[in-house]
Amino acid sequence: MEDLFSWTSWVDAIGYTGGLITLWSFHQRTMMSLRMGAIIGNVGFLVFGLLAPSYPTLLLHAVLLPLNTVRLFQSKKLIREIQAASEGDGDLNALIPFMKEHKHPSGEILFRKGDVPDSMILIAEGTVRLEEINADCGPGDVLGEIAAFTQDNARTCTAVCVGDVRLYRLANEVMLQLFYQNPRFGMYLVRLIVHRLHGNWSEAETARLEQAKAL
Repeated sequence: MEDLFSWTSWVDAIGYTGGLITLWSFHQRTMMSLRMGAIIGNVGFLVFGLLAPSYPTLLLHAVLLPLNTVRLFQSKKLIREIQAASEGDGDLNALIPFMKEHKHPSGEILFRKGDVPDSMILIAEGTVRLEEINADCGPGDVLGEIAAFTQDNARTCTAVCVGDVRLYRLANEVMLQLFYQNPRFGMYLVRLIVHRLHGNWSEAETARLEQAKAL
């Protein structure tokens, strides 16, 4: 009788330990820690379900263990892809199959400041001028990526073709899907927007210094 009580106590202790580890994992702030704790808890409950025996517990955690393991490896893969994206060259050629090719004659307005954005543009040939900031964009440059993320959802500049232009358009719906699903593309957009903001800040600072010298 005493041996049976001792054996039952050990089995219960394993179940309680698995439960405590699972509760601990739910309080973690990062997905990696949550999954690791969940996996250890699953193992504890598997042992408990086998020794108790408690077949519903055994079955449940036999399903949850591989699921949490797969999610853990997916999280690790996502982190590696984000790190690779942050060190990459930002080449968008891989996106061309998702984009539609368009040709525009000289002088055509691609979009006006304040327009509701409908697509991101990758210039293939020709020059596009952004009138408000008097800047020219050429092959390989990207336009319209900022507007989709602005609070008022509006174009920030007017874009006019300087000569004939060939470009690719990526619809906003597709761009947002890629942003959420593809960390390389998402990181590229973040880096591009930060680069634009840094460039605007540098131009504003230069203009301020020149104005101060003139005074």
